[in-house]
Amino acid sequence: MVRYAHGGHGGHGGHGGLCPVVPHLSEKGYTFSTFKCKRNYFVPNKDNSSDAIASAKYTAKSETERVFSVFDSFGKDAEETKSSSAKDATSNNQPVLTMSSIGKLGRFGNQLFQYAFLRICAEKSGARVECPPWIGQTLFGHNDALISKQLPPAIERWKVEKNMFDLVPEFIPYIENLASLPSTRVGLECLEEEIVNVDLWGYFQVHTQFLRPYKEYFQSLFQPVDDLKSALEDGLNILRSQGKTIVGIHIRRGDYITQSLSRYTFVVPSKWWCDWLDKIWNELEDPILFLCSDDVESIIDDFQRFSPVTWKDLDVKLPERMKYLGVEFYIDFFILSNCDVVGISNSSFSFAACLLNERGKMFVRPHRNFSTKFTVFEPWNSQPVLHMGSDQSKFLKSWRDALYVTYVTQGIWAMLKCLFIYIPKQRLEIWSIRANLGYKVTGMVGVIQSFLYTLGWHSAWKIPSKPN
Repeated sequence: MVRYAHGGHGGHGGHGGLCPVVPHLSEKGYTFSTFKCKRNYFVPNKDNSSDAIASAKYTAKSETERVFSVFDSFGKDAEETKSSSAKDATSNNQPVLTMSSIGKLGRFGNQLFQYAFLRICAEKSGARVECPPWIGQTLFGHNDALISKQLPPAIERWKVEKNMFDLVPEFIPYIENLASLPSTRVGLECLEEEIVNVDLWGYFQVHTQFLRPYKEYFQSLFQPVDDLKSALEDGLNILRSQGKTIVGIHIRRGDYITQSLSRYTFVVPSKWWCDWLDKIWNELEDPILFLCSDDVESIIDDFQRFSPVTWKDLDVKLPERMKYLGVEFYIDFFILSNCDVVGISNSSFSFAACLLNERGKMFVRPHRNFSTKFTVFEPWNSQPVLHMGSDQSKFLKSWRDALYVTYVTQGIWAMLKCLFIYIPKQRLEIWSIRANLGYKVTGMVGVIQSFLYTLGWHSAWKIPSKPN
């Protein structure tokens, strides 16, 4: 059961300067109270050293591509935590919030939302933050302690729509099996009610109107460490020397092409972006285009008439300790967060960069309505990722929606490839993942349960849906 804290708790040691006054969330409106600003101090132990944190390496592969190794690592981490808890007989009454899945349940953009949610909840309840090493500790200098004990899972619940934990019925039993504890479901109430002594699971990409009261705190969490910031600003100065108005465009491809059934995948054609640039280019003062993508080599020629600049042109010299950690992606992220005009993909990566951008005058994203293609948005009053398809309650697009979106954005040959390769492959991957989860929960019985659920017998897996 989730334990909600009442009254004051022993804190983290000092205060982080002046505490801003921010509104609490309420269905009836905002009521103002003081949001406490505290630092989570790093307490080293034999398993938690600054060297270990600094060596956390980032992988560019999606969780879908590395799903089985992710599940194996969840299991190993859970066993190590249980073993460590059993050996440590000392009691500690300080309230704790953990997030054992950070760094594995989604990539960088997802991780920023997850960590921000964890820290906001911890600040509100006076809880100590514990989490495994993740790349944000290297980039932003966070020194949170490693997870010291297994806590009951508190799994994300959306107020109206179903999320992954509802639509993949094996997931919650799997998480409960990892923890050997029953789970509860949590949602936006965590931002206004104190919650402690649970392990948060979810993506927590809530509409940013609910995060806006914590805007300054959110942004403060994701400022690069000094030596990294100095190198990045040198690169930014090189870019600014080439033009007065930096236009940044992020084009997500990769798994957005191959995972065509997923309801958030949507590849924006280069031609759409070029048409948009043609409309605004002459209205901007001395514009310069910064182009970033997970597949920039395949698209850069499409933008040739705009003389695009990429991160490789900026000669950013990363600190020596970061050179082999796979953090080159952060150069793109930092530049996007400092552009004057930003065009993003339907991706939490570039959306999060917009949340940190205090310079931007216009933010543009692709739109569900293909006749208009793009829409202007306000980062702090928007949904981070839009869901495509005719039925927003589904975990996946229908075959019809997936084929239509692919045809409109990529053409007939891509649609045929989607029909005969990507969709069947993704369906097989999904079934394999669910069967693997079912097996980890109850062995072959779980595999049979997953099969029956797929055939329409939804009572084969029972999912808790109400918070405690």
